[in-house]
Amino acid sequence: MGRFGYETTDGSSYKQLLMNAKNNRRYQTPAESALWECLRNKNLGYRFRRQHPICGYIPDFVCLQKRLIIEVDGGYHFVGNQQVSDEERTRYLNQYGFEVIRFTNEEVLEDIDNVVNIIKSIMDKKPNISEQNAMEAPLLRRGWGRLLIVSAPSGSGKSTIVQWLMKEHPELSLYFSISCTSRAPRGTEQNGVEYFFLTPEEFKAKIQNDEFLEYEEVYENRFYGTLKQQVENQRNQGQNVVFDVDVKGGVNIKKYYGDEALSLFIQPPSVEELRKRLVGRATDTAEAIEERLAKAEYEMTFAPQFDHVIVNDDLETAKQETLQIVKDFLGC
Repeated sequence: MGRFGYETTDGSSYKQLLMNAKNNRRYQTPAESALWECLRNKNLGYRFRRQHPICGYIPDFVCLQKRLIIEVDGGYHFVGNQQVSDEERTRYLNQYGFEVIRFTNEEVLEDIDNVVNIIKSIMDKKPNISEQNAMEAPLLRRGWGRLLIVSAPSGSGKSTIVQWLMKEHPELSLYFSISCTSRAPRGTEQNGVEYFFLTPEEFKAKIQNDEFLEYEEVYENRFYGTLKQQVENQRNQGQNVVFDVDVKGGVNIKKYYGDEALSLFIQPPSVEELRKRLVGRATDTAEAIEERLAKAEYEMTFAPQFDHVIVNDDLETAKQETLQIVKDFLGC
């Protein structure tokens, strides 16, 4: 009989999750520590694991045999977009048969017996899943996530539309691809979060090994690129991966993935309108604006190679048009 393993992805994402999970176990809150004492050592009749990676997430406590996840949320749960993120996370885990229960720190610390009774009541109603069955039916399915490619000339509103989709429509499960770069981290950037940071030599070796889906040398020895394996890792976690790339990169990614990818070209209504937008930004010199416009005219010749062209004449209309196209593609 096999043991339950980490039900997560492989490669670099797995290693990052494993490292984060081990680190999280060292810094439990008082509420988490108190609840762990009640759950550990099969005190409720089943084995619980703490900070155990599941499908790209690291829940506080997991009982794999009951497909039950318990989260202890602090005050941050009610700050900003955290509650929306938690709801998205719950929906995602529900897809794979996990039930998610959430308690606040106060609930655990003020009446832990009641919390334990709630957990027991839910566990009594859930069927057991044997370790063998769990190993035979892994959570992850290769190729489950799909791909969204978005390209546009600078100033067309591409980033605004993409950010709106990701923030306002979590049901789409959209996540940016995590790229590689040969530059050093800046500020608080972390390896495996904002980018995977490689030396120029490591980057070149991966180019030689044909490991990149697309890459670009912006300056001498300053590379940016997307690893094929990283895209597969994210897809295996159920993430629909978003590529915010230039037009050539967009065309190449579409050719590589074919019908598994949706390619969108966000286009300004005219070059003159684009000029007004770039001037209105007041971030570029007149010379830089003319260079951008010349590049934009060239980039707009690639539009017919994309699945859909969205003319951003009115931003709200363009958002809704993009949303409908993406929903149709994902089957939402």
